[in-house]
Amino acid sequence: MTITRIILACCLSGLFLTASAQTTTTTPALLAYYQVKDALVATDAPLAQTQATALISALGQVKAKKLSALGKSALASATKTATAIRQATDIDAQRAQFVVLSASMITLAKATKPANAYVQFCPMAADGKGASWLSDKAAIRNPYYGSKMLKCGSVKEEI
Repeated sequence: MTITRIILACCLSGLFLTASAQTTTTTPALLAYYQVKDALVATDAPLAQTQATALISALGQVKAKKLSALGKSALASATKTATAIRQATDIDAQRAQFVVLSASMITLAKATKPANAYVQFCPMAADGKGASWLSDKAAIRNPYYGSKMLKCGSVKEEI
């Protein structure tokens, strides 16, 4: 009887840990987003597709109920644009979607305050309109131009 109780207690604690791990934190989604960014920095469209799939999964783990209306909207937009990146085979199309994805992820990051997230900006991206992205490092690695202009940009904010 005691062994049965111990096993039951272990199983129940595992269920509670799984449920509590699915919170409003965006850290797993941000980590997946950084992988998409790094694939674009490397100008690797197939890898960006693969990483976008992982991002979609991580975004699905964020509890939308606990987000503000703005956070819910950003989560939906991020999921939609990550899906577009996954479906695109052309690096330029992926980078165009990344502009929208980044805006959504910046909104989510500001809503949930992760550790060490840097908002970076390239004034030349998006046809000269400029575009931002998130990084977990202060060093600039431009996802919009890759090796063509790897260090074009600056840190605008630390979240």
